[in-house]
Amino acid sequence: MNSAIRWTDRLQSSSGEWSGNVCDFYFRVYNKLIKDIKVPFKLVGGERIDDTPVHKALREALANCLINADYYGVRGVVVRKEADKIVFSNPGYIRTGKKQMRLGGESDPRNKSLMKMFNLINIGERAGSGVPNIFNVWNDEGFVEPEIEERFDPDRTVLSLSFVKKQAKKTSEENKGEY
Repeated sequence: MNSAIRWTDRLQSSSGEWSGNVCDFYFRVYNKLIKDIKVPFKLVGGERIDDTPVHKALREALANCLINADYYGVRGVVVRKEADKIVFSNPGYIRTGKKQMRLGGESDPRNKSLMKMFNLINIGERAGSGVPNIFNVWNDEGFVEPEIEERFDPDRTVLSLSFVKKQAKKTSEENKGEY
């Protein structure tokens, strides 16, 4: 990608080209995120299944980003899709703490009404299990572990999901001395 080009596809709430509401933003961004996600051919009961664990994890990550954003904070929600990763960034600190976010089991959404809205359309679990599930899917897919970054002053939460595969362990080191 040319370093002089900052982005090739930008979605702004103030552009006037779309409604600017959070639900509309979610679906527009989600559809852009999954454009390059591979879908294996799979039939269940004679119907093709086009949904994979990666799709579910991306829905969860995007919904979490929006549900936990501090909309009174500086800079808005930023979702950046790069060649080898997707970065979700929202204003606001992690209310349960970074460690608890990673462990799961506790849910303390900043925007409870948004969480309810997403639950009504079957997005999100409402059990604090979303982030651990994302980590599990990334592990099962063999991708590098997701990164959670918490920044302060101004407060910001960043989740990076890399599509880079983990390095395989060297078998020559493991089998040293065995014949």
